[in-house]
Amino acid sequence: MIEFSKQISEKWNISLELSEQLCTAYEKRDKPYYLVEYRPEIANELTSSIVWKVFDFLNGMEELSKKKKRIINALKKAQKLSPALERRVNLTINPFELDDILLPLRPNPRSKGQLAIKKGLSPLADEIMKQEENGSVEEAAEPYIGKDPSLVTTDDVIKGAKDLLAERFAYDETVRAMAREFAYEDGFVEVTPKKKNDSHFTQYADKQIPIQEVSKEEILKLMVAEDKKEIRLKLGVQLFRITELLRHHFIENPATIWFDLLCETIDDCWMRLLQAVIERDVKSRVREEAQEWAEQIIITDLEKNQAVESINRSAFLIANAAPRKNIQLIALNGQGNLLGTTTEKKPPEGKTFVSERLKQFLNRHKPDTIIIVNNDQASVAESVLKMATSGFEQVPQIQYFTSGKSDKNPAESEWMKSEFDSLLDENQRKLYGIGLQYIKPLSLIPKIGSSYYAVHAFQDLLPAEKFLQIVHRIIIQTKLYEGVQIKTVLDSALVQAEIIPESIAREIKNSEKMINTKNDLLKITGMTEIIFRNMSGYLIIPDSVSLLDRTLLHPDFYTWIFEISEQLAVSVDTIVRDPDILRSFNTDDITKKLFLDKKIIAHLKAGAKYLTQTVPKVKRKLKLAEVQEGAIVSGTVTNITPFGVFVNINAVCDGLIHISQLADEYVENPEQVVAVNDKVDVKILKVDVKKRRISLSMKGLGNKAPKVRPTKGQLSNLAEHFKNR
Repeated sequence: MIEFSKQISEKWNISLELSEQLCTAYEKRDKPYYLVEYRPEIANELTSSIVWKVFDFLNGMEELSKKKKRIINALKKAQKLSPALERRVNLTINPFELDDILLPLRPNPRSKGQLAIKKGLSPLADEIMKQEENGSVEEAAEPYIGKDPSLVTTDDVIKGAKDLLAERFAYDETVRAMAREFAYEDGFVEVTPKKKNDSHFTQYADKQIPIQEVSKEEILKLMVAEDKKEIRLKLGVQLFRITELLRHHFIENPATIWFDLLCETIDDCWMRLLQAVIERDVKSRVREEAQEWAEQIIITDLEKNQAVESINRSAFLIANAAPRKNIQLIALNGQGNLLGTTTEKKPPEGKTFVSERLKQFLNRHKPDTIIIVNNDQASVAESVLKMATSGFEQVPQIQYFTSGKSDKNPAESEWMKSEFDSLLDENQRKLYGIGLQYIKPLSLIPKIGSSYYAVHAFQDLLPAEKFLQIVHRIIIQTKLYEGVQIKTVLDSALVQAEIIPESIAREIKNSEKMINTKNDLLKITGMTEIIFRNMSGYLIIPDSVSLLDRTLLHPDFYTWIFEISEQLAVSVDTIVRDPDILRSFNTDDITKKLFLDKKIIAHLKAGAKYLTQTVPKVKRKLKLAEVQEGAIVSGTVTNITPFGVFVNINAVCDGLIHISQLADEYVENPEQVVAVNDKVDVKILKVDVKKRRISLSMKGLGNKAPKVRPTKGQLSNLAEHFKNR
């Protein structure tokens, strides 16, 4: 796919080097989810939507390669394949251009032009194209009379020659490309409603609107209307202008005796052979461009919506008082997930009553908003719920909701029927569906489908499968940002996005107790380098001894963190607990610096909720020979003496920080700096194996240098000083 890097560079305005990296990554079967987070050069420069567009393009080229093979085989068979033509075919990204190459190789044997060739009229057609001035048209045609039983008169001969030439003109690659470009730039659209009185399209009635003046949104709306057979959308050109363009291309000698015949042939070529094809191709191009425009707007908007939805902690109560005796109630969260369901008996007319069960239900779910289905019993539900929530610290807002007549209830979806058939009865499912129509959760679209409620104004302007693909990718990326734990890997975004096969996910789940670090994943049966590379950043091991394995950091960058730890003179654990420290890291490598600021800090912060998790007991302490002098590590203060502090650094014996090494400034008492059980960063100064001693220091730790608190004696002296002034 590297051969398409230049086209990619030009189409999406990215550097050639970057486009080559994307092509190589595609061939390696890397996923965009990995590339936009863990490949510094790509993550720094490109958005996920651009990377997906490039991958979709390359996937299209892979599909197109099948057609290219057929064309190359056809060219070989016709003995017309040259190295230059083969290279041109392989590099072509436009299916129209491939059609232009293939068309002359596989003509319709029953076409008028092919029948004229069989009648022996090719020499006459060649003579006409010479455009010489000798003789007359009739004299030139006369020798061909009788060569075929159908050639009785000169008119028969001339008509056959015109048919043959019209087909030649239509097969001309340059002409087809030129006609497409002309129609795209100077064409117009005409709209003919199927129903004459359809008010939706009156603005287009009896008008020829230039294509370039029709907005992309209008184009899509019109094409969707045509798909629904509501209109006939014609793309046309001014006949005299297109035929003049073709005449200029084909007629070299206007004084030739064949001028009128050539003009008639060109008109016939356009009307009979080219017009419909050009209209189809240009409409396809215009639609594709409009869809790309709409896709980008949809992606940008839905990414924002999903970011809000993913942190939405609101609860909604959906109520329907239509059933004869009961009020049905369903509680949902901001993502549209079912929280609970109950019923409440309607109070007798003129009386008010609220059951204890309803109060408990409302107290448990604490809805921010109550949605009442708008019907003739809605006021009954409102009075009951107002009474039930009257004592709430924050009284829920009550709103009425009416589904549109044409709206399909999500209760009809296969997902809801299969998931909730045993949990909810039919009326409860319908009420759940009404709640989803009100909340419109994006995260449920891939499960329910896109036809039950709209989450974007342009939703219906794209093919349903394309819109679902966009939503699926956004949701998967959001889930991956949250991290995937081993215990949930089987039902995770890693499997849904086909980053890992279900079989390997099952192996990971079954081997949970054996996986203590991300690198342990390499031991899983069936694990490959590609799968590990694409998934290991997103997998989180909550109880790993290494805090790095509890974050979204990819193992490829662990070495970076170790190096930065040394330069900043802080431990790795401290960096994980306070990732913003990385902003003070100095490097001349702009790519590295930008990637740290843009991605790695966020990857570390994503693991914050797992840092407080209890660490399992380490199987063994480090031997003294394994303790590395000069390293900066985290430890826990175990004892304080007048001469120094003892710190547990997970070695066979505690290390000692002499009082002179506790801080960069003078320390009178160790308790001015630390307390027992404090977590501290220390530098290993010296390891004496024979004496079983480890000398530690807290000096020179830069931003993490300890603060020296004044002693009680110093505070007393200071107070006395100011008192006596």
